[in-house]
Amino acid sequence: MIHLTKAQTNTIVLTLTEKQLLTSPNYLFVFTNRSTNLEVKFVKLFANDTSLYKNRYNEFSIVTNTHFLNELEGQYTYEIYEQASTSNTNPSGLNKLETGIMWLSGSTLTYNQYTTTDTYTIRQ
Repeated sequence: MIHLTKAQTNTIVLTLTEKQLLTSPNYLFVFTNRSTNLEVKFVKLFANDTSLYKNRYNEFSIVTNTHFLNELEGQYTYEIYEQASTSNTNPSGLNKLETGIMWLSGSTLTYNQYTTTDTYTIRQ
């Protein structure tokens, strides 16, 4: 399971190379909210893979506010596809490399403290 936190740059580690057909593909990420079915799609370039051992694992940084700023917290399913394009966000006809679940959490919890004044009247 991938865990992303809003207002942070998150590093994720995946195993995409083992099912890859292209030599230096770009990766289409498709996240689907499990409650609303709304999708978040973006492309990570092959050059953005910061892994030192790309044949074993792939490593990417995701700035959550760039892609998930106004998205609901909670569970998402994700699918990752390979492609030659640097901008295509349509997964139709692309080779799927990985699927899984992602948890999106908020940056911090905020608590508000309220004070009240109680007034009592004594009736006789």
